[in-house]
Amino acid sequence: MRSLVFIASHIGYPMEKTPLGGGAMVGLQLIRHWPKDGDCKLIVLGSGPESPDTGIEYVQLPAPGPHPAPIKLSELEYARFCRDFETGTTDWLLAQGHRLPPGKTCVMVNDVAEGPDVERISKAGYPIVSLWHVDVVDYFNKLYLRSIVRPESLTALYERSRRLGMHWVIPDMLQIIFEKQRNTVVYSDLMIMPSSTMASTVARCYGYLGKDEAEVRTKTEVLPWGMWEHGVSDAASETAAVSLREHYQITPKTTVLMTLSRIAPEKGLHLLLRALKILEEDGRLAGRDVCVLMAGEPAFMQGAAYMRLVQADSAALKSVRVFFPGYLAAPEKAAFFKVSDIFVSPSVHESYGLNVVEAMQAGMAILASDHYGVRDVVDPSFGRVVHYPSPAKAPERLAGALVELMADPERLREMGRNAEAAAKGMPFKDTAAKVLDRALSLLKGD
Repeated sequence: MRSLVFIASHIGYPMEKTPLGGGAMVGLQLIRHWPKDGDCKLIVLGSGPESPDTGIEYVQLPAPGPHPAPIKLSELEYARFCRDFETGTTDWLLAQGHRLPPGKTCVMVNDVAEGPDVERISKAGYPIVSLWHVDVVDYFNKLYLRSIVRPESLTALYERSRRLGMHWVIPDMLQIIFEKQRNTVVYSDLMIMPSSTMASTVARCYGYLGKDEAEVRTKTEVLPWGMWEHGVSDAASETAAVSLREHYQITPKTTVLMTLSRIAPEKGLHLLLRALKILEEDGRLAGRDVCVLMAGEPAFMQGAAYMRLVQADSAALKSVRVFFPGYLAAPEKAAFFKVSDIFVSPSVHESYGLNVVEAMQAGMAILASDHYGVRDVVDPSFGRVVHYPSPAKAPERLAGALVELMADPERLREMGRNAEAAAKGMPFKDTAAKVLDRALSLLKGD
């Protein structure tokens, strides 16, 4: 029998209650959507104490037992977690050769920085499929270096240091970013990415590893994730929505903006709040009742400091009411979507944007920055995409788009209907089936 070993560092936690991010949720949903009674045995390696689904073999690594979820760790603790998980999963797999022979076993890696040692696994003969939820080099460049150089310049610089034997003096946290992403490109037989822009960026950054960019693209496939069904009844969410309208004093004249993400610098929440401040000061919000619902928990790295910044920006608003309802499970999200008019994704960096597709599924008009995912997903019939020439100019760009959208409530409702129709054409189950098919195709002939 063929086997698929799925390695996902953030799997094994109660995901409905633990905000581990979109990549972890995609991994969980893939496991749940794949058939358990076919001709392929599924083995899942994760760090959490709970099996993510019935009917599968689950192994907790690097050691069984309770321990803090990754979101509770500091940067240095997280780096140690990545290395421990890398060693634990790699050693476990290579010790299973007798029952998981390379010719009949495909390894799928759900993370890049937090993944196993793909070099050792590939050299042992296992085909590798890597799922790219984040281009960590591009993320690092945008968040920490403010995009002062192009990401391909960073990867080229790292490669030069590697050829000179100097890369080992680089701190381990940067090794996890640069070395592991490089090796993922080198040793993956197939790389699955959720957006065409990510695929283009990775090809530019690593074309030097082959003859040119085209060689990287030959083993890259773009598969936007779409969205899964949450199974929340419309009646239950409407009942909850009634309570929310009362709690937040939402009337038919209120315009409700909603965000849904980790509270983290890359999500650009401060840009939205500063856009609203501009509209307050120049009078474009005069006579309007605007309510902002910023759902989500602070991220484990930089989250607490960023939350303080966002709260300070929200406190500076005089007429706009801003609320932080925290992390929302599926039933709560459905109710919040019902009371909201515009879903805003003001991110500085976003690899795909599951939350955007989820809001579309709920029938909401979209306002988003020009990040990776929306370029493939958002259409003018239901959304507005704002380009940020620079961080300083972003608030004014958002402000202009907000005024345009808020000016026509009937148009907003029409956009919501168009968004819902578009989301129906992006079912996650179809993508999950394609991912499994692509992985197992690497075992044909064995």
